[in-house]
Amino acid sequence: MRKDITIRGITLLAMAAALQACIKVPADVDFLSSQASYTKTVFEPVLGRTTLFPEEPGTVLFNSDNSTLPLTFKLLNFRDSKGDSAEIFYKTFPVSVWRQAYTGDETTREEIEKKRTLEHHRLFELREHSGQFVMWAPENPAYLNSIRQQPDEGYTFDVEVSNSGGKKIIRGMQLKPMRSRPFEPSGIDPVTGNSLGYPSVNSIYGMVDVHSQTSIGSGDVNVVFYKEPESTARRLSIEFRDTAYRPIDPKLFAATKWEELVHHFGTAKFESDKVVYEVAYPIPLTRRVTRYTDAGGSRAALKIGYDRIVGGFLRQQAAMTLNFAIYEPGDWKIVFWFRGANPDFKDN
Repeated sequence: MRKDITIRGITLLAMAAALQACIKVPADVDFLSSQASYTKTVFEPVLGRTTLFPEEPGTVLFNSDNSTLPLTFKLLNFRDSKGDSAEIFYKTFPVSVWRQAYTGDETTREEIEKKRTLEHHRLFELREHSGQFVMWAPENPAYLNSIRQQPDEGYTFDVEVSNSGGKKIIRGMQLKPMRSRPFEPSGIDPVTGNSLGYPSVNSIYGMVDVHSQTSIGSGDVNVVFYKEPESTARRLSIEFRDTAYRPIDPKLFAATKWEELVHHFGTAKFESDKVVYEVAYPIPLTRRVTRYTDAGGSRAALKIGYDRIVGGFLRQQAAMTLNFAIYEPGDWKIVFWFRGANPDFKDN
């Protein structure tokens, strides 16, 4: 009897082992958290600028909530504020893309252009595995004319997020473009397009009014940006004007390091009322800290100044600064207008 029980037990164990051998243990399945989501759902890029979201390095745009990486992102259902399909965001357009790194040490425009190439992209793209968004600046800005701008409600879209563990759709995200502002700082209201007045220099010190000898403040110096509409040149000119908008000789700002002022090609050319540079656009060319930019690399940094003797023996340094950007190529000028007071350049 015990022998039979033993035989039956061995038989059952053998059958169990055989059955286990036939069962396929499933491979590990990716985890996709139901809480995975974007930390930002409304995007307001300025048209005419290539903008990467998130804009600040190190910022978390998509919280995966411990989902298995990599995730795959897909843009879906682009529609305008009326609910109609936004066909322009399904088309591609030529845009300028860097294929080699910009350093700030390039000495010719040709060297710059060899590092860039034209590729076709949709105006608003979602990067497949990072979840980052890119708003491209097309080579032909006329393509932007058909895009709805604020105060219009803009567009809504959905994003599909997936891995082998499943997928989820994040619905109702928004794209609300702001009207083009080809330069910064700008005195243009980003929503209405109305003029808010001229911007001022960032800082100023050591400059005094030629008549009253009182200090000139940053609010006394307005900055005027102007693009020659008929010119096809790629230049940047720096000009100075007094309170009556008469030219001031740029050589009076003798402490300025003109050859180090902006990234340019060749030498700075002095004319009676301006200094002219051959440049490449945009300025700065990309967001990278160089000797020509501010600490964040997003603006070009100008420092313009002069020295004078005061009291017969004391050398006084005078300077003003401006951090700026120009996003649209052309023949541009920046005018420093001493609207509130004329600077005193003479020794006394």
